[in-house]
Amino acid sequence: LEGVTVNAPPDRASNARALRTKKLLEGPIAPTLLGLATANLPLMIGQAGAGVVEGWYIGQLGVGALASVALVYPILIMMQMCAAGAIGGAVNSAVARALGAGAPDRAANLVIHACLIALGGALMFMIPMLMFGREVVDFFGATDATRDEAIAYASAVFLGAPTVWLANTLASVVRGSGAMAISAAAIFGVFAIQMGLGSALTLGLGPFPQLGLRGAAYGHLFGFAAATLFLGYYVASGRVGLRIDFARIQLSTSQFADILGVGLFALVSPLVNVATVMLITGIVARYGAEALAGYGLGARLEFLMVPIVFGIGTSLTAMVGANAGAGQWDRARRTALTGGLIAGAITGSIGITVAVFPGLWLDMFVSDPAAREAGALYLRYAGPLYFFLGLGLATYFASLGAGRMKWPTISLGCRLAVVAGGGTLASAYGLEATFFAIGLGFVVLGCMNAWGILSGAWTAR
Repeated sequence: LEGVTVNAPPDRASNARALRTKKLLEGPIAPTLLGLATANLPLMIGQAGAGVVEGWYIGQLGVGALASVALVYPILIMMQMCAAGAIGGAVNSAVARALGAGAPDRAANLVIHACLIALGGALMFMIPMLMFGREVVDFFGATDATRDEAIAYASAVFLGAPTVWLANTLASVVRGSGAMAISAAAIFGVFAIQMGLGSALTLGLGPFPQLGLRGAAYGHLFGFAAATLFLGYYVASGRVGLRIDFARIQLSTSQFADILGVGLFALVSPLVNVATVMLITGIVARYGAEALAGYGLGARLEFLMVPIVFGIGTSLTAMVGANAGAGQWDRARRTALTGGLIAGAITGSIGITVAVFPGLWLDMFVSDPAAREAGALYLRYAGPLYFFLGLGLATYFASLGAGRMKWPTISLGCRLAVVAGGGTLASAYGLEATFFAIGLGFVVLGCMNAWGILSGAWTAR
């Protein structure tokens, strides 16, 4: 065995971890999956709530502030998707597969390697955004009215990149062990701090200074810093059921490859998702700040589908990963499709609701008629197709667990082609056609991911 020497005597934490793995391997699929997702409910509520509350208090600063954040938001979300969904999902998968194969020592060895990968990922976002923030926001279509605020927000929020990566990586280790409730509680704490401290610093509530968009960024930063400290202590103390001997750390290329072999393919998803939003943002920016602000609010709801699916998706990663590690591929496939349909039903219901009643979402953030109309137009055309977005996201997480990323990678490329080509052509016919092209991209993503599982691509190597 390469890597950190691990001592794992039978104790309460190790026994609890073994029982959680047994449940992933033998429990009834739908009840087990829903039980894991329910444990993630605080995370789902917290992240969705943070998105709503943050949009509200930034909206109090005016349409200009919303437009400024819309220029930075795609990169911030891409970083969070990379940390939590791609590399974090690969960490979750690697730990779950090791435990499913009956190798807790290997699972423990992965922790140090995962944290080092996380620090590297953080620097890849932090350094460019701090050095070239002006060029980035200009590329997205910044104007004189939005540039300075966008740069100020980006400079502050990306100082916290290491905490975002470490918190999500440690949470993924905990998820891989099956302890969903602990990771969910920690990340819920992030969003509670973000909502409370962020709103206070943005608007100058109570004794806090009014910092504007910098205040929103600091709320984000301090929330993830607190989660990093908590989860770091929880994992290092052995409470997750993995014992690490820090006195005898040895780095191993095989441990890095176990994570990056899946994670690097998984990175295609956030890159393509945000590239899609960047492309549409550039197109919409031509219609003015009001249209950009309205689309930004519509896209914010689209991004909120990620945390809504995330609770189911990370449960799928752990459950599919454990079964893949144990060689139970038929059960892994059935688990993936069950979770995909559940996620699609949830996101589809939300999409149809906001398409029919866009004010339920938009009225919380903006009163400007032009901005509201642009947001309503987006929801009207893209919302009814959110079922396929949920299906595609959930089956992506399941593919992470299986370590089979071929079809998700192909589907993401096809989605980008549909949105890039269709959106560019459609821009000549107005916002309606552009937003419809986005919806078609959801259909491509969901159908191709599901087909990749049904086609028999998941087999033992």
